[in-house]
Amino acid sequence: MEREEILQWFRERLERDKPLTIPDEIFEALTPAIAADVAQQYGTFGLIRLPRREQLFFEWLRQQEPPVWEDLWGGEEEPYVVSLAFLPQLVSGWRGFPICDLMSMDNYFFFPAMLEWTAEARDYTAAVKERFAAGESLEVEQLLVLELAFGGAVDMWHFAYHYQLPLDRVKAAVTQLVEDKVLTHLPRAEQLAPFIR
Repeated sequence: MEREEILQWFRERLERDKPLTIPDEIFEALTPAIAADVAQQYGTFGLIRLPRREQLFFEWLRQQEPPVWEDLWGGEEEPYVVSLAFLPQLVSGWRGFPICDLMSMDNYFFFPAMLEWTAEARDYTAAVKERFAAGESLEVEQLLVLELAFGGAVDMWHFAYHYQLPLDRVKAAVTQLVEDKVLTHLPRAEQLAPFIR
């Protein structure tokens, strides 16, 4: 589908405060640039249902960490409905809908700038990049840092799901990275808000 066809598809179907299901063929045709255009034009009032792949992730989360799922979706008449403003995140790979605004649970959302905040973080990141470039295997801690360095912001749940890692192992990795001053844990949504775009 061409850009104009996609924009027209959204123009014809979006209604204020009525969730829209976007078919897989539209999601597959969306580029980050087109998704940003759609979000800019309709993000203030449009609602969409998460794509199927993201709904599968949240069903996994419901099984793995029910309190986190409840914090995100509990009490919602229809879970998995989000603002159209999140469309660019939903077409940008596996990171999906960012879990960064939990209210009753700690957030575990990390972004690349954190890797610049301390000398320990900068040194660790440089060492991980060298290890990766040399084709050496990576521990979970190193893989998470590499993802942040090259892929962008991610929450620990999407990271665990994508790499099919046990959540306890990823939590241990995060704890180690925080203790080593490689990552900073900002548990409250209001702490993360200034860094989220």
